[in-house]
Amino acid sequence: MSLSCCGNPKARTALTLLELVVVLGILAALSTVAIRSLEPIADQARYEQTQSSLDSIKVAVVGYSDFRLNRAAAQSGFVSDTGTLPTTNTDLLARPIGLLDRTLQSFDSDRDTINDVNLTSGWNGPYVNLPAGKQDYVDGWGRNLSFNLSSGVLQILSLGSDGDSIAPEERYAKDIAVTVSPKEYLGSLVLRVFAIDTVTGSRIDPNPAATTPSGVTKLGLLFYGVNSTGGTNGQVTEQTIILSSPGIYEFRRDNTLIGTSAVRAVLWDDFDNDNSFDSGEPTFSKSIVHYPIVQPGIDSRVELELR
Repeated sequence: MSLSCCGNPKARTALTLLELVVVLGILAALSTVAIRSLEPIADQARYEQTQSSLDSIKVAVVGYSDFRLNRAAAQSGFVSDTGTLPTTNTDLLARPIGLLDRTLQSFDSDRDTINDVNLTSGWNGPYVNLPAGKQDYVDGWGRNLSFNLSSGVLQILSLGSDGDSIAPEERYAKDIAVTVSPKEYLGSLVLRVFAIDTVTGSRIDPNPAATTPSGVTKLGLLFYGVNSTGGTNGQVTEQTIILSSPGIYEFRRDNTLIGTSAVRAVLWDDFDNDNSFDSGEPTFSKSIVHYPIVQPGIDSRVELELR
């Protein structure tokens, strides 16, 4: 007896159109499940990349928060160089119009025609390094970061995975931000002036009234810092601080920009009584030039001796 079969033997190994559609559907479903299972992993990586980028930009703006760890680098942020906060991330990549380029500036603090104060200031970027092939600094999802400046507080913001701030803001859809507040880029200088007793060599309070000038004796501090007399161009300027006499020989300068500044105490004959130490006005005594490093959120004390 022989076996018989209906149809072509090749038909038993071929897929029908219906079977092919079913297989493709199964493959599509499996692909969708696989992709969705990987989305949280991808978003986690993008979230962490965004956090790292925001932290890097904050360091670029304000420098390292702990001066003890990196004292030199802590003075090299955008704000200490320019005396201003960036308004866009492009400010960190290219010098904004109106900001001084990095420049050494010199001053004659005792009016003897020889410059004795030297400070640098001005834009010294780029302050961040862009990833390869990128023209702008973006978050982990490839979107530009927002710079929001209000009342001296800078917020640097990513809108998260959903690209908006509309509720519900959950998990990786939440906005991610870092802030730079004034306490992170401003500190205080406490400046105390002493005279030296010519007999004992000990410190005593100054006595401007004891001099017999032809004009009016003034005791003052000459302070040099970025934008110290106002302005926004990042230039070092000289500020004259008059100390009242008698009895007040300490001055507290709040809201002083972090980084290196310079200060000198001078007792001089103010011929025209204009509270300005002009060229040609005699000097009775002066301190050396001090270069205090102002640290964020704390008092930095400087003691100046008139000699």
